[in-house]
Amino acid sequence: MKTLDRDRTPVRFTVLTSVTGGLVLAGILALLRGDALIAKVPAWTVLAAGSLAAIPLMLRRAPWTRRPRQAFLVTSAFSQKYWVAGFVQRVHVVLDRSGIDLVLKVPDRDYDAAAQAHHLRRILAARRGYLGGVIVATEVHRLRPDLVEFCSELALPVVFTDIEPFDDEADYPANTTFVGYLSRDLGNLAGRWLVTHFRQRGTRRPHVLIVASQQHPARQDHCASVLRTELTDVSITIDDSCAFQRPRAYDAVQSHIRLLAAKQGHLDAVFCTNDEMALGAVDALRATTSPVTADTVVIGVDGTTEARTLIDTGTSPLRATVVQDSHSLAESVVHALESMHERGKATKRTVLTPEIYEIK
Repeated sequence: MKTLDRDRTPVRFTVLTSVTGGLVLAGILALLRGDALIAKVPAWTVLAAGSLAAIPLMLRRAPWTRRPRQAFLVTSAFSQKYWVAGFVQRVHVVLDRSGIDLVLKVPDRDYDAAAQAHHLRRILAARRGYLGGVIVATEVHRLRPDLVEFCSELALPVVFTDIEPFDDEADYPANTTFVGYLSRDLGNLAGRWLVTHFRQRGTRRPHVLIVASQQHPARQDHCASVLRTELTDVSITIDDSCAFQRPRAYDAVQSHIRLLAAKQGHLDAVFCTNDEMALGAVDALRATTSPVTADTVVIGVDGTTEARTLIDTGTSPLRATVVQDSHSLAESVVHALESMHERGKATKRTVLTPEIYEIK
C-alpha cells in the first residue's frame, strides 16, 4: 500500500505541471508578440494559468488523503462457534450503520496464538487502510508481548473483547480498551444458579460435572469456588479437555456416566462453559438410560438461539444458560472504537453484566 501511495502523487503533479506550464508559456508568448496575438488570447487565460500553476505547490504541502473507513476484527476461533459467528454478524451490522466496512481475520486453527500473530502482522502491513479494530485474543500469556508491540506500532484504536489480555488497567497500551463480560462473572452466576437449584430440590451431597476448555479457565474455577463455598457436601469433577466442542462434550459426559455407574454414583448437574458443549451434554444424556442421570440438569454459557429454544421446550435437561448478549456487546465494542477514533479516548475497561436465561 505504501508503494501505491508514493506512485500516485507524482503522476498527478506531472500532469498538472505539464498543463499549467503550457498555459503560462502561452500567456508569456502572447505578451511578447504584441496586440494582435493578445487579441486572440483572452487575458483571463494568463490569470488562470497563474492560478493553476500554484496547484502543484499546494499538492506538495497538503497531499491527497482519504479517511479510512475500514475496521478489522481478529477472532480467536470460528469453526462451529455459533456465538462467535453471531457476534461477528452484529459487529458488521453496527459498523455498517456508520459507513464502516468490516475486515474479518479468522484463524486457520481455533485458539492458536501463532495464527493470531500472523494476522496482526498482516494488519500492520495495511494499517493505513484502517481506523482501528477489535481483537478477541487467545493464549494471552503467550501472545501478550506481541499484542503490546502490535498496539504500539499500529498507533490506532484497538478494542479487546471476550477475554482480558492484561492483568491490570495500567498494563493496557494507551490506544487500547477492554469491553466485554468477565469470565469470573459468568462462572459465579452459573455457580449461584446451581446452588439455588440444589437447595430448592433439597439435594444432598450433589455431584457436579464441569465440562470446560483450557480457554477461559475462570469460568470453571469460579463456578467450582461458589459451589464449594455454599455447599460443603458437594463433589465436583472438572474436565477441561473439551475445547468448546460439542462432540468432545458428548464423549466426556458419556465417559463420566460410565464411571459413576460402576461406582453406583449419581450425576446431579453438568455445567458446560459454553452452549455448544451444553448441547453435547444434552445429546449424551438423551443417548443414555441410567439411574445415574435420572435427575441431571444442564446449564451452559452464551445464550445462543438453539440453547434458548431447547430451554423453552421445558422437556430437556438443559434448564438454563448464562447469557453473553452478543447484540449489546457488539454495540458497546463499536461505541468504544468510534469514541477512541473520534475523540482519542475511551473508558479503559467496560464490563457488561451477564444474566440467566432459564425455563419460566
